[in-house]
Amino acid sequence: KYLIDHLHQNGIGVIFDWVPTHFKHYHFFHQYSTSLHEYDGTNLYASTESQWGTLYFDFDKEETRRLLFASALYYLDRFHFDGIRFDAVSQMIRRNQTDIQSAISFLRELNHTIHTYYPGVLCIAEETEGYPNLSRTMNFDLKWNIGWSNDARNFLRTPYAERSRHWKQKILDVLNCARWSDDKMICTLSHDDTDAGPFSSKNILLNCVSHARNDMDKFADLRNLFAWQICMPSRGHMIHMGDEVVQPMSWFQRCFRGKSSMDWSLSNSTSLHGKIQECIRDLNHLYIRYPQFWQYGEEGYSLIYEYGENLVAAYHRGIFNNCRIAVIHNFSNRGYTYYDIPLSGSDPNVERIRDAVEIFNTDDIKYGGSGTFQNQRIEIKCNNGQDMVFTVALPPLSTIILEENLV
Repeated sequence: KYLIDHLHQNGIGVIFDWVPTHFKHYHFFHQYSTSLHEYDGTNLYASTESQWGTLYFDFDKEETRRLLFASALYYLDRFHFDGIRFDAVSQMIRRNQTDIQSAISFLRELNHTIHTYYPGVLCIAEETEGYPNLSRTMNFDLKWNIGWSNDARNFLRTPYAERSRHWKQKILDVLNCARWSDDKMICTLSHDDTDAGPFSSKNILLNCVSHARNDMDKFADLRNLFAWQICMPSRGHMIHMGDEVVQPMSWFQRCFRGKSSMDWSLSNSTSLHGKIQECIRDLNHLYIRYPQFWQYGEEGYSLIYEYGENLVAAYHRGIFNNCRIAVIHNFSNRGYTYYDIPLSGSDPNVERIRDAVEIFNTDDIKYGGSGTFQNQRIEIKCNNGQDMVFTVALPPLSTIILEENLV
């Protein structure tokens, strides 16, 4: 409680990771009883065995519903959490291709109660199977975009020369799905990806870019990943502690070897690990400073341009006070001194653009980049007398963010 109060005093909200789907029912030392299993000598709360070797809660039982209802409200009432992340909702509400109506009604009732008595507290679902419209059917506020995390890691693993084959599925479809989904999404890089067990090291971000020829390319690719996560249409973003310095060993592996879970030495500002931490920090400050990213969530998103052969995509993220944000990603290891980004003639705001300035570049030397593709000014011109185009310097494996000033 003291920790949460202290974080609140420093402007930091706290989201509680709550597990209402299953529970562990055995102890390594059999003389000890554990958890809730046979709490009163009977199978009081459990249903069947889960895929993790634990027991699913049985939501047909009133005892289970009351226990978990009280658990969630206790943490909110006593500790003042700002949100609850519901773990493993997919397995809670649907198994063997059958909806579990008792669990669905439980979630609907609990979320309604939280919104009624704890206004402002976020109810977030970790759901991996694409169950439709959790917001409407179960009163969730947000959903973790697990699909983005999987697609992002798979795309990172893909050698540069092969990425164009996966362009539509891993980039365009992900962008459009995030924009048009029935649920409001948070883009997450989760502990589940790297700390689910001893065989998850392939998902560690630094291992995902092991195909790159040198550390400069590896870290450029990862800076681009974080910029993509923060800028793409969503209702927010979260990363796993340790990813902000691209920790080369997961928490699980470090603890298994008797080390602290976090390698704080990597935050040295002169290393590439420390520089990527500075990049993420500045991206977060930029995100907060510009309401275009978060005021209307994904609704301000519109695709400007995409070209799979060059692995370049550009999109807008809304307007605020006659200022519009444009984001340009280059997912290839080729840089361009001059690259034209055409602006659609159907865009009603094209004629209103007075000028555009670069406000962020992941290739900045202070982030570990080359610093040779900076845009001192953005040229806006007509392309063959028709569409307007931005002409920008576009670094390899990079994101640049532009501020369009409208009249």
